[in-house]
Amino acid sequence: MYNLKGKVALITGGTRGIGAEIAKQLLLEGAMVAVTGRTDNESARAKISELSSLGAVLPIFIDVKGRENAEKTVASVLQKYGRLDVLVHSAGGPAGGRILDISEDDWKDAFDIHIHSIYHLFRASYQSLAKEGGAVLLVSSVAGFRGCPNSVAYQTVKGALPQLCRALAVDHAKEGIRINAIAPGIIRTDFHAGMSEEARMHNINDRILVGREGTPEDVASMSLELIRNGFITGETVAIDGGMGVRIVA
Repeated sequence: MYNLKGKVALITGGTRGIGAEIAKQLLLEGAMVAVTGRTDNESARAKISELSSLGAVLPIFIDVKGRENAEKTVASVLQKYGRLDVLVHSAGGPAGGRILDISEDDWKDAFDIHIHSIYHLFRASYQSLAKEGGAVLLVSSVAGFRGCPNSVAYQTVKGALPQLCRALAVDHAKEGIRINAIAPGIIRTDFHAGMSEEARMHNINDRILVGREGTPEDVASMSLELIRNGFITGETVAIDGGMGVRIVA
C-alpha cells in the first residue's frame, strides 16, 4: 500500500468540485498538495482557505494547457516541495455541441485541456515520479464509454483517456509509476448545476441504479484507493451508481 504521508501531490482543477475533494482527502492522509485553478476568484480562494486548514497547500492560478504552462506548474511544485509523487489531472470542463455545430477552436481546446495537457504534465513531472515510484490519476467520464447527444468533443476526449491510461501504465510500470483513471457519472457538482429538475429526476429514477446522484466524496474515496493500492495500474473505474450497466438511457 502506497503511504501518502509526506508525499507531494499536484491536482489540476483542484480548486473546485471533484479535484478539490481529492485534494482534501490527500491532505487528510498526510500529503502536501498543490492545486491549480484557471480563475483566481472568491470561490477559489475560499476553497483554498478550507484546504489550507488541513495541511500544506500551494495554490497555482494557471491554465495548464500548453507546454510552457505545464512546465511552469510542475516547476512551481518542485521549487516549493522538492519532489512530486502524485499527479491528478482533474482540470477540464464541458465541450457541448454536435460536430456540425462546434467550432474548430472549441474542438482543439477540448483536446488541449483534456489530452494534450497530460502529455506535457507527465513529461514535466516524469523524473520526479520515477525517482521513488509515483502514481498518476486521470479523470475521464462515463460519457467516454456511451453515446449521448450534443457533446461530441467531450465524449471523444474522455473516451481517449482510458486508452492513454493503459498505454502509460504499460510503458512505465518498470519505473514504478502507476497510472489509473476514474470515470465519474452524474456527480453533484457545479458541472451539472445547469441540469433541469426534470432531467435530474429522470437520472435518479430511470438511469442510476442506486437511486441518487454521486457526491465528490464518492469519487474521492475511489480515487484515493487507486492512488494508494500498489497492485492496481492501467485501470479505469466507473463511479456512476451503476448508470452505465443498464439499457435504459
